[in-house]
Amino acid sequence: MREGELMSNVKPTNERQVKRINFRLDQTEYTKLKLSAETYGLTVSNYAKKLALNSKLRQPYFDHTATKELLLELSRQGTNLNQVARQLNQQPEMPQTAQLLAALQATREEYRKLWQQLQK
Repeated sequence: MREGELMSNVKPTNERQVKRINFRLDQTEYTKLKLSAETYGLTVSNYAKKLALNSKLRQPYFDHTATKELLLELSRQGTNLNQVARQLNQQPEMPQTAQLLAALQATREEYRKLWQQLQK
């Protein structure tokens, strides 16, 4: 150590810090990954690392946060629709009940389709 330098526990910024990542595969997935790695003469972990670092990801169709908020709102509206349906079913003597129930069912079906699209 040179004169005037203080001892420090701070590591140089250029030193590599290794991070470990674990993921689970079923037997079929592992076998496929292992065979692919062997084809390239790599270990399974090196092959998985190369795949992860060199893969091109597609841009998601929806913003994840916005999608979660939309799913929550759809769930709330679905609950409201069910409450309206319950009330209509309890009052079958009203002349417009059949029309309202048909409109409600059509709305419910549209919500179901939208819900399925958002969960893809």
